[in-house]
Amino acid sequence: MIQEVLQNCHDSLEGGHQGVVRTYQRVKLEYFWIGLYADAAKHVRSCPDCSSSKSRPHLRGHSPGNILAELPFQLVSMDFVIPLSTTRRANSALLLFQCSFTGFVIAKAMSNTDALRVAQAFEECVYRRFDASSLIRHDRDPRFMSEVFQAFAEMMQSKSRATLSYRPQANGQQERSVKTVIQSVRVYTEDPQQQDWDEIVERLVFAINIAMDTIRSETPFYLVHGWDARSTLRAVTSSLRRGTAKQSDALAWRREVNRQQEIALGMAKKYQATEKARRAKEHNDTLSRQEHATITQTRPRGTPTEPREEAEDSNDVTTSPKPLFEVGSRAWLYMERVKPGLTKKLAHRWHGPFRIK
Repeated sequence: MIQEVLQNCHDSLEGGHQGVVRTYQRVKLEYFWIGLYADAAKHVRSCPDCSSSKSRPHLRGHSPGNILAELPFQLVSMDFVIPLSTTRRANSALLLFQCSFTGFVIAKAMSNTDALRVAQAFEECVYRRFDASSLIRHDRDPRFMSEVFQAFAEMMQSKSRATLSYRPQANGQQERSVKTVIQSVRVYTEDPQQQDWDEIVERLVFAINIAMDTIRSETPFYLVHGWDARSTLRAVTSSLRRGTAKQSDALAWRREVNRQQEIALGMAKKYQATEKARRAKEHNDTLSRQEHATITQTRPRGTPTEPREEAEDSNDVTTSPKPLFEVGSRAWLYMERVKPGLTKKLAHRWHGPFRIK
């Protein structure tokens, strides 16, 4: 049964081919066995779909912090994923919304991406379900900066704040969310012409929303709704249990749900503030080291240095790098080019594994 549980929590559309930590957190909510984490890690790392569809690794950047939200959907970020292949439903763009406080993601496939349609999508996906937001965060896309969308935001009494040019870190949470969604969609796209992505993207967003967030220590779904989503595997196994669940009064149930949700929201707020403060400090320390290195390089030769600086320089002993590969090991090959007519965002660009001779 272990393999069936891992497949449901990782390989299925409800699992979304998430990473080791999210898969482990998803499994341990309902199951436990000795060696659970090791089995989950082995299953995820040996998944061929994950190995071939993940994007090229990048250097992890430092975030200088960002605007802090205090309530769900008080701050909503939005971004376009374009260009994508035109689907059978004539959709060629994906618009993503994300609640900055809870991390809740909403996806909307679109065929028309003018400013009026963007405003209608925001009203349909965010305003109807969660009320108007106090602040809307976006990049400097002309559709977001247009008079139509700005008038729409003013009508909702929402402030619209754009990021600086060539500064995606200012909306880094949304950019990271785009990467997570596209990687998940890439795994499940079966059409060779990439014309079925809009049929699965909303179901995969559900998998992301019910995955455990390591910073907030809760799932975005729970922080928004106040209860955990019930998976199909849990529904099947719970039907085998004896007895029926105790019926509770609606008012008592609501009070208990609200009490637990308030505790979770308070903890999420505290964790996010702590993490963003840590990242801001790390960013500032990195800038200080870079400035120190620049001053050291521009210093004339023969200038006396401090003993502490000499000690730090003496510790930077260059060692011969270890070889990345060994004869007989297997490796994946990253191919930058894709077939003509296909988009790189949905293409599997890792091929292999190949045996090194």
